[in-house]
Amino acid sequence: WPTSQEVPDAWRLQRLDSDGGWAGGIPQPKNGPCGVIAVVHALVLAKQYSRPTDQIQVCADDVASVIGDILLRCRPDSAAPVQLCRPKEKGAYGPAAELDLLQVCGDEAVRNAVVERIADFQGPGGIIDLVYSAVFTRGIEKVKQECLFEAGELPLVPRNFDCWLCSTELLSLLMRGSALGNVGAHTAEGSPNTTWDGHNIIGLLSKSEKDKGVPIADA
Repeated sequence: WPTSQEVPDAWRLQRLDSDGGWAGGIPQPKNGPCGVIAVVHALVLAKQYSRPTDQIQVCADDVASVIGDILLRCRPDSAAPVQLCRPKEKGAYGPAAELDLLQVCGDEAVRNAVVERIADFQGPGGIIDLVYSAVFTRGIEKVKQECLFEAGELPLVPRNFDCWLCSTELLSLLMRGSALGNVGAHTAEGSPNTTWDGHNIIGLLSKSEKDKGVPIADA
């Protein structure tokens, strides 16, 4: 987080379901967690792209499947556990809040554990639980190292335009399990950026590619 204070409502109240609206959408009432929502929504839609529009839905099963995919990718190696995180007191995300960490080993066990708490992930604050789970699973120090590689940045959630927004490093962590923030087609030395190879379930788009002429990696 950018500062040690109560997490803003834009994050604390954000849901990962349709919230009574169009079944295929995830409404966002306030500016802030756009990137996390976009990653989850895009991965859900990637599982349903062949369906007719009126059959697309952000259902609990598909959201649980996507969250399982995200967290399993975040492991530093395939034998490492996933760390599922949520506050001990429901809805408490302030600086003094205590967190409950559940260590889960094995792909099937991880997916079952996510399904068991999918109501929390989809409810208010579940988007924070997802980010915390991803960071603890990857390892805090490893995330820091990856963020700062190739002149990246911390925190994962910087403050801009009076909003707590998502960094490229955070989106990278959720999309490919690594907090390396370079989404360009080339490294700092000018060689091809191959770190996105194999992470092509969904693609990358950036307005800066048009405005600044910086090509984005073919993810």
